Amino acid sequence: MSRIIFFLTESIRALSRARIPALISSITIAITLLIFSMAYYAYVNLIGYSHEFKKQYRIEVFFNPDVEYRQGLELFNKILLIDGIEQGDFVDKEDAAAIFKKIFNKDVIEIIGDNPLPFGGRFEIDEGFRSASTMNSIVNEIKVINGVDDALFSTGLIMRLDRLVSNILGVGILIGIGIFVISIILVSNTIRLIIHAKQDDIHTFTLLGATKLFIKIPFLLEGILQGLIGSGISLLILIFLRSLLFYILGSYRMIIIEPVMLISGNIVAGCLLGLFASHRSISKYLK
Repeated sequence: MSRIIFFLTESIRALSRARIPALISSITIAITLLIFSMAYYAYVNLIGYSHEFKKQYRIEVFFNPDVEYRQGLELFNKILLIDGIEQGDFVDKEDAAAIFKKIFNKDVIEIIGDNPLPFGGRFEIDEGFRSASTMNSIVNEIKVINGVDDALFSTGLIMRLDRLVSNILGVGILIGIGIFVISIILVSNTIRLIIHAKQDDIHTFTLLGATKLFIKIPFLLEGILQGLIGSGISLLILIFLRSLLFYILGSYRMIIIEPVMLISGNIVAGCLLGLFASHRSISKYLK
């Protein structure tokens, strides 16, 4: 217990002697965590809202004109068994005529005198299959079924949604990695300043037979403390931004999806970032 108190005391004292560098590195850690958190927040909400467009994640299937009612039901049930199909609605000739009238504002029977529209189906897609590539694979699988004339979905919209989600995530990760590297360098430099200020003490501990681990622990704790301060700053900013977002979007009655484990993730990531940077610095010195 006395050793733990000693290590904590030494860490806090060292940070208090190098307040400005420690604050700069903590702020850098906070910016890193903030960018990662905002990218993750945007990604989760974009994924959530893209899944809300269930009508867009739907495959329309048209059977051959010569397919009868019973055969059409058999084809419909066969398609329901394909991996990725969540559920579906069978479209008979009356339903097809109603859809035709809704789209073109014309009655097909009045125009032609008969209803030549084929049977078909509308199929909803499981969440795990809601991307342009997987839906295209399902469409190709449906098209080879005997009795199916055509199968299609809103390719353009879904591809744009996929591209938007991947672009936001990619840009966030690239910026975050850049700032992550800067954070490692800044925290390492801060610890290095503290190490140089305490090199006489380190030399004394070495002469007294102290192990490398005993010398490392206070510096590792300093890195963790800087990470905790950085994660605390990032969480305060995130809480403010969250409140601002709810205030702005509240009048639009938009549902905002709260990412799971965002708080704990920030704290753990901040501690690990500070720990890694301090370990890098003290290990180089002790070599």
